[in-house]
Amino acid sequence: MKTELQIGQAYIIDDQPMVLTEINYRERRDDEVPYFYFTDGRYGGGRVLGNRESDQEILENLQVAEGVDPLEILLNLKYSVNAMANHYERNNSNR
Repeated sequence: MKTELQIGQAYIIDDQPMVLTEINYRERRDDEVPYFYFTDGRYGGGRVLGNRESDQEILENLQVAEGVDPLEILLNLKYSVNAMANHYERNNSNR
């Protein structure tokens, strides 16, 4: 597995740029396994890669998304989350 992955860096996953936002460790069979959380800039969008064999293959072959500004993806995520929160607030304000 690539150990040089950096939070905040954009990588190509599923043929689109995604930013690594979080790395968590979960206990699996007496061992801690890393899980990598990527966002594509949409609320609920992105990918989690962990311990599955197919995930390991993707992680081993990750490429940095050249020419992509990770901040732009993160700002899109911020706006997307804000839009969902506003939508939820509007639709639930009469309760």
